[in-house]
Amino acid sequence: MDHSIRENYIFLMILMFPFGSLANELPFSSTGKYMAGDWNGVRSELKNKGYDFTLEYGSMVTSNISGGYNKDRTARYSDQYIIGADFDLQKIAGITDGEFKVSVIDRNGRDLTSDRIQDPRAPVIGSTVNSNYGRSQTWHAAQFWYRQSWYAKTIDLKLGLMPVGEDFDNNGCYFQNLSLCGSLAGHGAGVWYNTPIGQWGARLRYNFTPQVYLQTGAFMYNPNYATRSGSFQLDNTGRLGNMYLMEFGYTPTLGANKLPGAWKVGAWYNTAKASDVLKDAEGDDYVTSQRPPATHDGRYGGWIYLLQQVTADPRSPRGGLSLFWHLAMNDRDTATMDYQTQIGAIYKGPFSGRGQDYIGFGVSKMHENSKVARRAQLLNDKKGLDDYDNPAWTPVRDAEYAAELHYSFVVTPWLTLRPNVQLLIDPGGVSEIDDAWVVGTQITIKL
Repeated sequence: MDHSIRENYIFLMILMFPFGSLANELPFSSTGKYMAGDWNGVRSELKNKGYDFTLEYGSMVTSNISGGYNKDRTARYSDQYIIGADFDLQKIAGITDGEFKVSVIDRNGRDLTSDRIQDPRAPVIGSTVNSNYGRSQTWHAAQFWYRQSWYAKTIDLKLGLMPVGEDFDNNGCYFQNLSLCGSLAGHGAGVWYNTPIGQWGARLRYNFTPQVYLQTGAFMYNPNYATRSGSFQLDNTGRLGNMYLMEFGYTPTLGANKLPGAWKVGAWYNTAKASDVLKDAEGDDYVTSQRPPATHDGRYGGWIYLLQQVTADPRSPRGGLSLFWHLAMNDRDTATMDYQTQIGAIYKGPFSGRGQDYIGFGVSKMHENSKVARRAQLLNDKKGLDDYDNPAWTPVRDAEYAAELHYSFVVTPWLTLRPNVQLLIDPGGVSEIDDAWVVGTQITIKL
């Protein structure tokens, strides 16, 4: 058995059996909420008193079927563990609408994208086929925050350590391919952190109505928190600047069936100094001039997200078809990827008796900044290269298209399987690479 997989198996057993042996529900109950049961009723009792614990395991396995930079077929495994606690301070201490949350996340494994699919001479640009891979395969402090609401939750303040994408451009993750998962604004900017990386900051939200809100945020920008050595070194070491954000949101319920939706538009600005991707301070191409890149005082970007359920399924109260469209844009002077967009559909309750299952299909486009492509071409010209197969060649990239089709099968309330098929066209934005077909499976277990 692979060493990392063996360690993960042992960790699962440690988490499960001390509680599972005491549970009212037998371990692996087909109707229980958790694989380890209810800890002899202790878990429910604690939750009723305001103490809610999270123990979750998620794994992804992928295999390349055809295409890609390296056509040697193989499989890759990655996983993550989430351990956390959510404290309802109203129940615990009488603090009305007060909440405190803490969590750590451990990531392990390898990614098929960098190992087989994309050109190793160019960095991966967002379509990782194992979306739970990355940000250093280690333990991370993800959440340590306090939240307080006032005036019937009209004003909501959140302070502490949290991923930026936890509150801004947050749309969940219904796909295994990273280009279709989570906050797009964090994929191409290089200065925005989603789970599992927390950043110290604050988010203030004003709810004009239960369906309309405006929120702003201010966060430390510290890349050191994303490293193996700095994942728990939660001080100012490595801080480069600050991140400021604003988002306007509307959560409509349309028609007689009150079909839910989420419509969002937002913008961000980061104060860290950034190098221009092409020009020097004189406005010339720095590859040609051999002068240092120009320095910018900050960078910026924005996003638009639309999700709307459009049909209702009489067989299931939550069933029906939802459509989504998403666009994230980045500063072209400093970003490798200047925009990314996605479109897709999710159908919940596709079959009778399978109201919790859903089918998902999505397509994304990741467009490399044309200025970065121009820089790559200048580098090749400077070296006198015109052959992609030359090891010294710098790939000249354009856009990558990724698509995923999956079925999310809720086996039990605590176990979900999600087999999927992924297609990457021009992987990494490199047209010389054959389109890659990948099959995968995602497993989520609530321990």
